[in-house]
Amino acid sequence: MATVTKPIWILFLIYIVKTESAEDMSYQTLLLEGMEKIHASRQSSIPSDIKVTPAQLREIRDSIDPYRILTGSPGPQAGPGVRAVVAGFNVSDTCYNDTQMIGSSAMLVQLWALKMVDAGGKPPSDILNGNQGWLGSYDECLSITSDKSEYDQQPPPFNGKYCLVNLPVTILNLPLPDATLGLCLPDSCSPSDAVALTNAALATIQPGGKLSKGAECKKEALEFDDKAIGAVIVCGFILGMMIVGTAYDVIIVKGVLQKIIASPTTLPDKVDTTTFVSGTEWVLSNILVAFSVYTNGAKLLNTSAPAGSLTALNGIRFLSMTWVILGHTYSTGMRYAHNVSTFLPQMVDRWTFQAIMNALVSVDTFFALSGLLVSYLFMREMEKAKGKMNWGLFYFHRFWRLTPPYMLVLFVDVALLRYFGNGPFWPEGGFERDFCEDTWWTNLLYINNLVKTDRSCFAWAWYLANDMQFFVLSPLMLVPLFYSKIIGTIVCLAFLLGTFIATGVISTKYDLPPTSFIPSEKYFEYYYIKPWTRMGPYIIGIMAGYLLYRSKLKYNMNKILNLVGWAVATTLACVVLYGLYEPIRGNETLSTEVSALYNTVHRSIWGACVCWVIFSCANGSGGFVNTLLSWEGFVPLSRLTYCAYLVHPILQSVVYGSLREQYRMRDVTMITYYLAFLMMSYAVAFVVSLSFESPMMGLEKAIFKRGKKK
Repeated sequence: MATVTKPIWILFLIYIVKTESAEDMSYQTLLLEGMEKIHASRQSSIPSDIKVTPAQLREIRDSIDPYRILTGSPGPQAGPGVRAVVAGFNVSDTCYNDTQMIGSSAMLVQLWALKMVDAGGKPPSDILNGNQGWLGSYDECLSITSDKSEYDQQPPPFNGKYCLVNLPVTILNLPLPDATLGLCLPDSCSPSDAVALTNAALATIQPGGKLSKGAECKKEALEFDDKAIGAVIVCGFILGMMIVGTAYDVIIVKGVLQKIIASPTTLPDKVDTTTFVSGTEWVLSNILVAFSVYTNGAKLLNTSAPAGSLTALNGIRFLSMTWVILGHTYSTGMRYAHNVSTFLPQMVDRWTFQAIMNALVSVDTFFALSGLLVSYLFMREMEKAKGKMNWGLFYFHRFWRLTPPYMLVLFVDVALLRYFGNGPFWPEGGFERDFCEDTWWTNLLYINNLVKTDRSCFAWAWYLANDMQFFVLSPLMLVPLFYSKIIGTIVCLAFLLGTFIATGVISTKYDLPPTSFIPSEKYFEYYYIKPWTRMGPYIIGIMAGYLLYRSKLKYNMNKILNLVGWAVATTLACVVLYGLYEPIRGNETLSTEVSALYNTVHRSIWGACVCWVIFSCANGSGGFVNTLLSWEGFVPLSRLTYCAYLVHPILQSVVYGSLREQYRMRDVTMITYYLAFLMMSYAVAFVVSLSFESPMMGLEKAIFKRGKKK
């Protein structure tokens, strides 16, 4: 069927097994048949403790020659032989000799050698549908140690080394992508040797055909470098501070331990987990308490919400994050599945799948929430301070709130993540390009969506960069709004109009599609991550936050107006989610102008729909929707959303990257992965928040006396 289905067997059982092998295909066929007959009759079995000389070994090999067994005659002699073919591809002598020993031992039915052959990849089924990952067995290969020292062989034993090589696939001249082939080779072979051996096999099978372009050999274990040691030291220091801070908090500040000792069966009904010792002399005490797992854990898991808070935001924030994780479960998982070419078209035909394909607007939900909260809290703070604002703390608090956990998670990602797994897909250099050596500072300054975007680090942090940039610009709209409703509204509309114009011009100039699922090289770079095309929902959120401030959460909305508002918001949201059903299926082609219009307004429309839900719920007109979104169980989950956003792509990379073979995408499989990622993301987010986020917020309170009781 396919000329490419024989390379591995020929590689080990023809020109490497037998230096006298011939070039004609009939001998190759007989060789394979002979191996089956040998295995069935066990003619090659010899006790493992018997030592023979090399001459005796050659005699044994000749006696079990498949060609001689099947025909009764010696095998045909080759001209230049495969040695010359292999030599032409510059295989190192040590690698060639060790690989030849695998073949010789396999002919003698030595278990370790058969495992070497067994661990290599073989052509699977479903090749015509894109199953091009012929990976073999990574773990079996690395577990093998040769018996090379036997039979009077002086060189020491070698271990199995797992390599992946690019393999051109030729089946009836069909335009198929290259396969990725797993080879189990001696550890004396280098990646260039793996390529040379593969090309020698290809040249023997199909002279003049396509050759392999490259290979990668996996290391069994990675040594800790300076970055990893530094990350371990930082994490160890934080862990130590958490232990000391927790002990100090429990024993000294709260006195819980003494109460437990005095009355083992009675625990205090309520423990104050927010008290900080006041006074300059107790700054050190407050710093220790900032790292307390006891105090921080109680804060994170507390389900009560402060009076006057927008409780519906908790449900929206959590549910939106579950949507983000769902979308990334599919988008990341597609890189490791072998049936994407058949699964994805089936999913696209389902109109319900549009909610997953358009999960990109879940990010716009967070932009709208961010703008709304900034506006609402800013107005309340300005009113409380009679129009005064400490602008230094305004910006510092935001930077300090986001940056420490962000940078620490990034540091762990870059320095330690590559030690968390292994396998055929696992990148030994980590998941970040060049360890972010030239780009980490763009993340620290929140300009990674503008600078060096072709080598982005922590790729999903483009959202954080946009959000920070919007926050920096927000006073230009917030201050006019506070002092003058008319002037402030005009300024906000001017910003919104500027965003619309920039988006429309860019979309038209580069002929961008209305969604990333329609291929475009410039969609992400010029549109998706840029602040001037993504600010619309944030501006809508600022205006909605101002309306909430002015209404004092007591706006008595007419029932008819409320129903109309919900109907309009629901309709527009459905249009945004499902309006591209036919274009994505390929049944319609949108013009450049229509695509530009959609790109310009759909994110702002979505943000307006989200803000309507919040406004209606906050003013008591949300009905059962408000009851659902304001469920107290969402409160702690909402607090963990930021850290869940930071860690969930890392967890997905670790799980998918540790796979031993490509998987088959199915509904049940993806649901299982999604639920697992959701649970793991929030579990790890809880640990990250306790370790990196909550202590930094506590330090801010300790140093700047924020939240000190009077």
